[in-house]
Amino acid sequence: MAEQSAAATKEIANIVSTIQSATLEVSQAMESGTAQVVDSTRLVESTKQSLSLVLTKSQKINQLMRSISQSALSQADTSQDITSLMQKIARVSETTSKSSKKVAKSISQTAQVAKNLESTVAQFKVAD
Repeated sequence: MAEQSAAATKEIANIVSTIQSATLEVSQAMESGTAQVVDSTRLVESTKQSLSLVLTKSQKINQLMRSISQSALSQADTSQDITSLMQKIARVSETTSKSSKKVAKSISQTAQVAKNLESTVAQFKVAD
């Protein structure tokens, strides 16, 4: 009976030792898993911050693109206005040129009439 008791005690000690070893392995695996979860959480948070920054920059770029587009449209409108004004100026210049030619012709005709009058008046000179 003493031998059986000693053998049973030895077997129980072996079982307890095996359980302790298994418990230690499980504990180490849990610690490793916890560390991996913590690292993963940090990586997720870092990724979240990076994506937030990318979103902010993308929104800023989008806003700048809209501003550039509006400026380009405004410049196109201004260019059209300038073209229209230049065409009006060209028409006014042409009209002014035609009017100047008419005035010059009228002055030339008036000068000719004055010359003719002078010749006619010279014929009617009264003797002194």
